[in-house]
Amino acid sequence: MKFAVILNEAAGTLLGAPIARTVADIGAGFAAAGVEATVRAARGVAIEEEIRAFLGTDVDAIVIGGGDGTLAAAAGLLLHSNKAMGLLPLGTMNLLARDLGMPNNIQAAIDILSNGYTRKIDVAEVNGHIFLNNSVIGLYPTMVRARERQRGVAGWKKWISIASAIFKSLKYYNVAEVSVDLGKGPRLVKTPALAVVNNVYHDRPDALFLDRPTLDDGRLAIYLANHRTRLGLIRLMVGLALGGWQRDAELESLTLTELTVTSQRRHRLRVAIDGEVIRLMLPLIYRIRPKALTVLAPAPEYRL
Repeated sequence: MKFAVILNEAAGTLLGAPIARTVADIGAGFAAAGVEATVRAARGVAIEEEIRAFLGTDVDAIVIGGGDGTLAAAAGLLLHSNKAMGLLPLGTMNLLARDLGMPNNIQAAIDILSNGYTRKIDVAEVNGHIFLNNSVIGLYPTMVRARERQRGVAGWKKWISIASAIFKSLKYYNVAEVSVDLGKGPRLVKTPALAVVNNVYHDRPDALFLDRPTLDDGRLAIYLANHRTRLGLIRLMVGLALGGWQRDAELESLTLTELTVTSQRRHRLRVAIDGEVIRLMLPLIYRIRPKALTVLAPAPEYRL
């Protein structure tokens, strides 16, 4: 097999790392696994340029080393190609990697990718922007922006920075006033958070992580927070941290294949898409694209 491997130099776990050595080590890891791999590092728009350069070549797969935002951008380029997408979990959260069953250990991930097992997963989109995990409006984009200002912070300091971002967001407690159609016609809501997820999260009392049991069910999961006070929202966040968050009486959830979000007060909204914050023109039109992306993944026997 022949792979192209593109590393995001700005990925959370690579900040401050010697990039040349990382490129060499990952190349050696693939060679040891019996795969011919061209490994390159880039950042920003250069990552997409590197991906495009390999689309017309004879590589079997394009492996992206980075976080969830980098993977979503890469997926948008690979959807209509004949190349499978692989991933090396080098970001901060690595949500897709976890849901696919990819290990955090890089050599172990390389070994899995080198086995060449592929599967098809759903992708979601909002106004043409691809996401593989979730898209959120309300307070969460503010938290993401605050967290991004602490990029490069590692260990226990990272969790302090995340807690600080949450506190600052709660201090101002801005809510989104939007109109949504949840299957019964347009409805005006004031919400601190509306999350649209590519496939549903696990619904179990002991769920400590927002993980998804399936990535190919063809449904968007909608989670609408109807909390009116900071205390209520803090209760939801405690539930997210300790489990049982889906039992929150003020949290509304359902599944759809398409969702439209509009507003009479705003023309644009700040939206978090797989951990990246952008401003989008309204209306926001969400859709699911079933089994649209081919990915390299752990074989079923490994996931067991």
